[in-house]
Amino acid sequence: MRFAGVGVTREGYRIALPGAPVEVLERCGVERPVARLAELAARTPGGLTVVVDSANGLLDAPLAGAGIPVLRADPPVPADGGAPAEVLAELGRTRPGSLTALPSAGWTMSGREEEIAAADRASAPVERELALAGRLVAGGTGSEPLVALTFDDGPDPEFTPRVLDVLRRHDAPAAFFCIGLQALAHPGVVRRIADAGQTVGSHTWSHAYLPDLGPTGLARQLGHTGEVLAEACGDGRAIRWLRPPYGGRSPALLRAVDASGLVTVLWDVDAKDWSRPGPAVIAERVLSQVRPGSVILMHDGGGDRSQTVAALPAVITGLRARGYRIVDLDALPAAA
Repeated sequence: MRFAGVGVTREGYRIALPGAPVEVLERCGVERPVARLAELAARTPGGLTVVVDSANGLLDAPLAGAGIPVLRADPPVPADGGAPAEVLAELGRTRPGSLTALPSAGWTMSGREEEIAAADRASAPVERELALAGRLVAGGTGSEPLVALTFDDGPDPEFTPRVLDVLRRHDAPAAFFCIGLQALAHPGVVRRIADAGQTVGSHTWSHAYLPDLGPTGLARQLGHTGEVLAEACGDGRAIRWLRPPYGGRSPALLRAVDASGLVTVLWDVDAKDWSRPGPAVIAERVLSQVRPGSVILMHDGGGDRSQTVAALPAVITGLRARGYRIVDLDALPAAA
């Protein structure tokens, strides 16, 4: 068994195998490193295991789909940003027992559910404080029949334009929380979101679990993403909104995000469209949970989102049939 470490940089991905030169893949979508790792796995006697850290939530699902085992390194490894690929590969070779094996049908943070839930609960007082100040949107507050549609994990060159087409036909606003590495690979798709008059927000550089990061790592995740998104939008706009991956938060993180000038956006309606249960189920999940002030979470990237595209017309028409008006984030209660 050999181990490959995958790290991320301002320009893309780095793949390292012990004893081999580091491979650099720049300005590319997630498909390219996954394809390269699948190629290496096919050529490796005894198989290949990939090591990532909790600052990289992009690769585990597509690698699992390709049948490649994934191990996750937790703090202190990514304490101040993402760990270098060489460090991750060496951890796999020398200390595999210190790493967490990710289940093929699980999620990036599998095994840390209780810890994450405890951090979320501890964050509640700071969330209320920031919401009252207009610095956090949680969803489900207020009495007016207003809702916001949000999409995570893009931009995707196939599915984001299809979502935009549905929104245009139904004259519906939405917010797109973009991953920086994906935006670097597909700036034209980000530009199309902006040109359509939709909101562009940050979903971090590499879908990181932000509470694991130190100040430098957090600044890179937010700063790199903001720079790439602003450049892609082409109009000099500053990025205002942040959706933390997994909704991961802590009191210290929420205050650090606020100090950076970003407004945190959570959600109260989860379509769980990533599970691909069928368009009718996706629409029913949204319509059965919605309430005044809801923030609805869906996805335009991170995998096959054809079911999301198919469900979206029923979501929009169903919301309006129930008397809801779909609005931009800044029209919701507790938005800045």
